[in-house]
Amino acid sequence: MTLDFSHLQGAPSTLLLIDPAEVPSSLRPRLDSLVRPVWRPDGDAAGDGFDILVTANRDLGGATLEKLPNLRLIVTTGTAYDYVDIAYCEANDITVCNTPGYTGSSVAEHAVALYLAANRHLTALDQAVRTGAATSGYLSLEVEAKTAGVIGAGDIGTRICAIAQGLGMRVQFANRSTRTIQGATQVGQEELLKTADVVFLCLPLTPESHHLLNRRTFALMKPTAYVVNISSDELIDPQALADALHNGTIAGAGLDVIGSPAPYTGLPNTVLTPAHGWYTAESVHRRADTWIGTIESALAGRPAHRIV
Repeated sequence: MTLDFSHLQGAPSTLLLIDPAEVPSSLRPRLDSLVRPVWRPDGDAAGDGFDILVTANRDLGGATLEKLPNLRLIVTTGTAYDYVDIAYCEANDITVCNTPGYTGSSVAEHAVALYLAANRHLTALDQAVRTGAATSGYLSLEVEAKTAGVIGAGDIGTRICAIAQGLGMRVQFANRSTRTIQGATQVGQEELLKTADVVFLCLPLTPESHHLLNRRTFALMKPTAYVVNISSDELIDPQALADALHNGTIAGAGLDVIGSPAPYTGLPNTVLTPAHGWYTAESVHRRADTWIGTIESALAGRPAHRIV
């Protein structure tokens, strides 16, 4: 399938369901030279005049996409595209492209920060020192010589391995395919869960990874172990996590939450952030630069990062 915009009179009309602040001012002239942008950060995905849609984490099921009859290209501004009805796009000649690889070290750094914050009780101690509450119960563990377990050895997982090694940790990783990561050992997933002092979840959501951490797998872990999730919320069964924390099956968790934080707000020794792992000045620039480049290549008939 060839993506062709040659029939248009002028630049393609583009619906952007994102905050304009997500495009640095230095990149706005480039975007404006390629398309006719319509910004609706909180609006509906609807209209018969749009050729391109740019969005992230919005419901793009068939019922929504039917409201965009002229759509030829969807660009998701993140790596994930599970919220896009791929079958509908295939049936209606809509090309889908995502935006991988833009986070650099941002998410990996955030993942390790979540672990350190949970293990060292930073949020609880901050609150205690501000209110004059007792702090004697907040005992931590050194991370040096502990074992970091990384599930999903893509770019982010590989970077976490390197950071953990820099902290003096032993590093193990589990991955669907065989990988070589300097200084780290590839093991089976169950062995990783049994031996790791912190488990980092860095894999995409699939039917196989849905609720990867559940009652059975939490029971394999050390009672002193921590869980850090910087991927889809659905990788963890929230009720199983709540039970594991309340029962002392594991010691704590750090979660960069994409959806509602409600299942996690009452949990002990849990550090929460609102999907902010990627949110650094460098990553914001790389992300916009990458998806604008995808539109640029699409207009030349060679869209980058094509999914469909």
